[in-house]
Amino acid sequence: MRRKKSSRSIFRDLYERRRREGRPQLIQLESLTRRSRTLTRVFQGTLQTWLLATARDDVNAKLESITGRLQLLVSEMEGFEAQREELVVWLADMDARLSEVDQLTGNTCEKLKQLQVWGCFDMTYI
Repeated sequence: MRRKKSSRSIFRDLYERRRREGRPQLIQLESLTRRSRTLTRVFQGTLQTWLLATARDDVNAKLESITGRLQLLVSEMEGFEAQREELVVWLADMDARLSEVDQLTGNTCEKLKQLQVWGCFDMTYI
């Protein structure tokens, strides 16, 4: 006759059997956990690299746009500066001519005719 096992013995045997059966699964789970952590770090690094590249591309595009607008403004400013220099010369010339006209004798009409000869004054509007 076989002796009946105690509840404690049954539970211990069951526990040992489950532990043996679960050991390979536990090892596999630990391996998967390590792999998951590695992949997470790789993914974060890749994502971070992609985000930095995207941000860099956005910044470069904005800088190119701003640079283009600044170059246009500088070009316009140089044109205005050239016109200003031409006007300074023209005004100096006009000042000299007006000084000459002031020194002329005669009436205002004769002075206006002299300005017209020099191309300084258009009589068609008078």
